[in-house]
Amino acid sequence: MNLVQLQYFAAVVEEGSISAAARRLHLSQPPLSIQIRNLETEYGVRLLDRGARRARVTPAGELLYEYAVRILEMTHAAEDDLESLKAGQQASLRLGIISSGECPELLQGLAEFRRQYPDIAFRIFDRNTYELQQDIEKQRIDLAVIRTPFQTGSLESVVLREESFFAAGTKEMLAKAVCDPDGHCSLAGLSRTPVILYRRWQDAIRAEAGKEGVRPDIVCMSDDARTCIQWAGAGIGVALVPESVLLLAPELARLELSEAALHTKVCLIRRTDRSISGSAEKLFHFFVKRAEAYAL
Repeated sequence: MNLVQLQYFAAVVEEGSISAAARRLHLSQPPLSIQIRNLETEYGVRLLDRGARRARVTPAGELLYEYAVRILEMTHAAEDDLESLKAGQQASLRLGIISSGECPELLQGLAEFRRQYPDIAFRIFDRNTYELQQDIEKQRIDLAVIRTPFQTGSLESVVLREESFFAAGTKEMLAKAVCDPDGHCSLAGLSRTPVILYRRWQDAIRAEAGKEGVRPDIVCMSDDARTCIQWAGAGIGVALVPESVLLLAPELARLELSEAALHTKVCLIRRTDRSISGSAEKLFHFFVKRAEAYAL
């Protein structure tokens, strides 16, 4: 296996056919087909089921594609960083960020950090928390911004933001909710409302609902909090999501959930048992000092 083969294979998957991939790569079809067949022969698996017009990816092909994308990303990052070093600049800082909402504290801190270190560039990787922990483990990234809960292990973290969960949706949907005098809503108060769950929190939400003797009417379960609020905006149900996710949908009505257990933290993490780049060290300690200053 080599980088050229991975590039060719990724192009076929993304374009959906060998002919379209060949046009994108400015190749004729035969050499492209040969490279894909060489990969299949080398590992003894079928990567594509070839049809008359489309090439369908097999399970083995899906696995290889995931690796190929990341390997090619890292290759491009290495090339860019070497060019930066050649020009007398610092290598870029590899930062992973969850896609489940915005974090104003992170963005404000990064803007301040950039004013102090204008020569440090960033390479951002958008993933979910589990994928970012894997990227930290495999040293694909230096630092990551993830959301609790997560396995701490050999990780060091600094809290960027603490937040509650909210029920969000159209005014018509939230009109069915029963609130307390403070305007908060419990899961029991949503018992007559269809809900949309962010998958990572389903166990906690089910457990809290069980304590209150109710069973949520779950109409959708999603791995991406952005999908949850999109469905809520369409009036399909009420999304139960962390507060910062709602920065992406200011038009939605929302009620804060009253369950104390449904709180989460957004954290910046790094490995404690492995070295990271000097730029990453600067950023991590910048946020540590920033958190200490705000705690005073």
